[in-house]
Amino acid sequence: MSSKRLHEMIDACRPGHSDIDEPEFKELVDELSQNPELRDIFTRSQEVDAAIRTTFQTVTLPPGLENRLLMLVEALEQDGDVAKFEPQTAPVEVSNRRSFAIVAAFAVMGTVAAAITWLIVLPKPASMLSDQAIAEQVDQWNTKLDEAGWQSVANGPTQDFPEWQHLKLRAEDRWQWISRQQVVCYDFAISQRSNREIVRLFVRKATSSDRFPASPSAGYPSPHGWHIGAWRANNRVYYLAVKAERDSRLLYSRIVKTQISPA
Repeated sequence: MSSKRLHEMIDACRPGHSDIDEPEFKELVDELSQNPELRDIFTRSQEVDAAIRTTFQTVTLPPGLENRLLMLVEALEQDGDVAKFEPQTAPVEVSNRRSFAIVAAFAVMGTVAAAITWLIVLPKPASMLSDQAIAEQVDQWNTKLDEAGWQSVANGPTQDFPEWQHLKLRAEDRWQWISRQQVVCYDFAISQRSNREIVRLFVRKATSSDRFPASPSAGYPSPHGWHIGAWRANNRVYYLAVKAERDSRLLYSRIVKTQISPA
């Protein structure tokens, strides 16, 4: 497959969605499994797209700007009949009001363009993926799990996708592939099922562009009620996702304090 086509497919994969699991992306998945450089490009593309989306969702306009622009547009529409077009030999004078509208519109577009350029070009000391983008990604992984697809850890892919050293697998735990064998999910059997507690660890191979802490943070909530923390160790990226009927954050905190210590 041509390089251009591969990059088009990468651009079509939305961050936080499962587009790459669709049949039409099979060739891209095959290339990603064999090409570390392409995996880095894919990861970078996902990070930039997620950062741009977050910027548009969180950046607010200056107070009153929207109303002022709308008033200017309405005023321009009420200027009267539009004169018939005639060739102009002298420079056209633009009213102050019209000039302000044009300048204001370009200023807004310039601000957005500058913000996007800053996000893409400047290096970041930490991952460009926001907590929200990571949480949405893990939510997508959880929805892809098939109850009939769980396998015994005795036959697990622990050599390529090892469990984290402070959260060991036991005989009663289970595992499952997702994202076309790019990610492994380990599901831990726990005793307190009365609170409908679920503990899962997602593992994938790290890339050169991944920027995660070396041990779990306090975590953050996901839209689907999970509490999630992500970190990097053993050249892998780990995502701890827990869910409880009463308090997912408390369950996450309990697991981190009792079973996980800093790397």
